[in-house]
Amino acid sequence: MIRMFFVDRETELSFLERRWQSGKAELIIIYGRRGIGKTEIIKKFLEDKEGYYFYVTAEDINTLLEGFLWVLGKPYSLMKIDRLEDFYLLLSEIAKDKRIVIVFDEFQRLIDAYKGALSVLQKIWDEKLKHTNIFLILVGSAVSVFERIGKSYESPIYGRRTGMMEIKELDYWASRLFFKNYSEYDRIFAYAILGGTPLYLSKFDADKPIEENIEEKILMKGSDLYEEPEILLLQETRDPSTYMSILKTIAMGKTRFSEIADASGLEREKLPKYLNVLMNRLKLVERIQPIEEKGRSIYRITSNFIYFWFKYVLPNKSLLELGKTQIVLEQILAERDLYISHIFEDIVKQFLMRLNGSVLDGIPIEFHRIGKWWKGEKEIDLVAINEKQKIVYFVECKWSKNPLKKREFYDLITKAEEFRWKKRERQEVYIFFSRSGFEFEPEENTILIDLNKMAIIAKSQFKIRILE
Repeated sequence: MIRMFFVDRETELSFLERRWQSGKAELIIIYGRRGIGKTEIIKKFLEDKEGYYFYVTAEDINTLLEGFLWVLGKPYSLMKIDRLEDFYLLLSEIAKDKRIVIVFDEFQRLIDAYKGALSVLQKIWDEKLKHTNIFLILVGSAVSVFERIGKSYESPIYGRRTGMMEIKELDYWASRLFFKNYSEYDRIFAYAILGGTPLYLSKFDADKPIEENIEEKILMKGSDLYEEPEILLLQETRDPSTYMSILKTIAMGKTRFSEIADASGLEREKLPKYLNVLMNRLKLVERIQPIEEKGRSIYRITSNFIYFWFKYVLPNKSLLELGKTQIVLEQILAERDLYISHIFEDIVKQFLMRLNGSVLDGIPIEFHRIGKWWKGEKEIDLVAINEKQKIVYFVECKWSKNPLKKREFYDLITKAEEFRWKKRERQEVYIFFSRSGFEFEPEENTILIDLNKMAIIAKSQFKIRILE
């Protein structure tokens, strides 16, 4: 049975509640990729407040205005207006004497339907709305459009917005709660496939084996997630085929600039433009540089599901179109531990970020920066730095069927010698995360954590809301 959940989002709801308590007119922008959970956050926020929720459909302005009036109810539903300006003025009258939430969901469609919609909002905001008790929220899934609306000096409402938040994916420790019936291994596998997008997570049925979910929800032609990345790129870009080529190249392990250019067949001088869109507009790719080093950067896909789809679905479309899902599923299952190993580093990083400022096995965990490190052939999965107290945490993440051997400890110490930051002044802490435990005991300033211990700590220390 597929169940719907509301999970986590404490930071987002706290942000909205703080703005609500201001008692002043507020113009809040909330945006993020489709399926990320924006609407559910707004609905949860609205539960104990008076307000109106307007979902903007892809219709003409007269039809939209008629629908908006219907949402307001009588006597407003009996009115007839044909200008967006008049509707904004009506909202200013409603909010004049009482605190009220007004939500426009998929607001970018209103911009498409009514020329100058933002300029009209600016005019009425300056003249009327900012003097009321309105709590106006503009919500949208067109990330690039909302970046321009909220951050560009050329936007008519620049300087009027009183808050802006991009809704991002849930981390693993929140996402795992969608799969109560799964083992920790399968929870991690599900997250490695779906990432932290609530829409995707809700598609899997936690009462069915994960293999069955992969086949039925992703690999089968016509299934819920079979074409999801293509739909996303068609909505957001003018040249989806080029972006798909770049994403496929990165998913196949070509992560340096020159490798991406060569493998995708794109001219090197043109690649930066496309990478810029993928990184800054769509937020699907990030550039990673080694922490405290000047080594060459690499590019990686930020969404686990986008990564999974371009690694296993797109390259196998010929088989999948013919219904040969079992062949592709067998490949996925054969490679799953190697695939998960890359995602496990992210899960560990999220674990440490949630623990930041607390104590782990008697050792304080407090850092200001965290990231990967590499120099030549040497690489450390994660390095976290406490600049104030001059502490460095060297972290290794091992997704292996076998317990970690003592030589891994000595290998990390050797690699840490190459890390130059405050080498003669710093205190060093070594942290090992292992799927299958350890063949040695921790020494001074060393922490050993296996998968079971991670789950226990998460259950006791991570306060995550879950409503079914």
